[in-house]
Amino acid sequence: MLTQYPHYKFYLVVYFFLNIFIFCNDRYVSDWGYFTIENQSSTIENQEIINVVNEHIIYMNSKFGYIQKLPFTIIISNKAKKLYNNNTWNWSLGITTNNTIIIKDSSISHITKSRLMQVLRHELNHIYLNRLNPSIKIPRWFEEGFAMYYANESFLSNKLIIANNLKNNDIFNIDALDYRFNSQSKKQFNFAYAYSEILVKDMIAMYSEEVLVEILENIKFGNQFDDAFYKNTLLTVNDYNKKIFNRITAKFWWIRFMKFPSFLLILAPLLSIIGFIIVKLKNKKVIQKWDIEEELAETENYEIKE
Repeated sequence: MLTQYPHYKFYLVVYFFLNIFIFCNDRYVSDWGYFTIENQSSTIENQEIINVVNEHIIYMNSKFGYIQKLPFTIIISNKAKKLYNNNTWNWSLGITTNNTIIIKDSSISHITKSRLMQVLRHELNHIYLNRLNPSIKIPRWFEEGFAMYYANESFLSNKLIIANNLKNNDIFNIDALDYRFNSQSKKQFNFAYAYSEILVKDMIAMYSEEVLVEILENIKFGNQFDDAFYKNTLLTVNDYNKKIFNRITAKFWWIRFMKFPSFLLILAPLLSIIGFIIVKLKNKKVIQKWDIEEELAETENYEIKE
């Protein structure tokens, strides 16, 4: 009977490998669809990943509503080799393409477990934005700023990057950020992330989180990003860019003086002098208190003798 089907061996081999592929990775249920985990880490358990995924999905759904359910994959990679032909992979802790999240394991990224889980939340935020409306392009600065904010990624290093570039007005061009994200310069890449964080964080400070809820809702219903942005802020993206630059200039100008460790080395002698003066004044008060107590004691003794 089998001789009637000359390609049966080929189909059996394909079926065999498909089964290996499907069942070699663990598959889990979530409100965003089934997901699989390829966990190459020796320090992180699958259950820890599952807990973070489910908690974050519940959080995002409660904030911004539900999205389309589709399968997705989470890979914790312990391979240091470059997985993508772009300049940013070597500098990134994680990357999301379509419905696949790849995160560098701590063994090659040298980050803590809690930081790795931050990266996982960051990449899950990209999954959320990718599924809002596939026909609408969301600018990279908004995606990264949004992903950082809702992964609770706020770093002093980003503020220092912004402060140290305040004299270079041209770099704060929101239209050029996509280029900086894809630049061959890690410095440009880091600036793009730092500025994206500020752009979204200040938007929330100016308008509250409700503005993000409305922008995402408009995108779900087919509004282009620029239209959704204007509808909810009454500013064009470029006008907002100018407004934010003025705000951060006023807010961050002093941070550029905080260059560690040179700043601490300069400040240390001054702090020592101030500390010495404070201690001396305290000692003086203590000595005066002792003198007063001695005088009172002598007076009491004298009165007793009388």
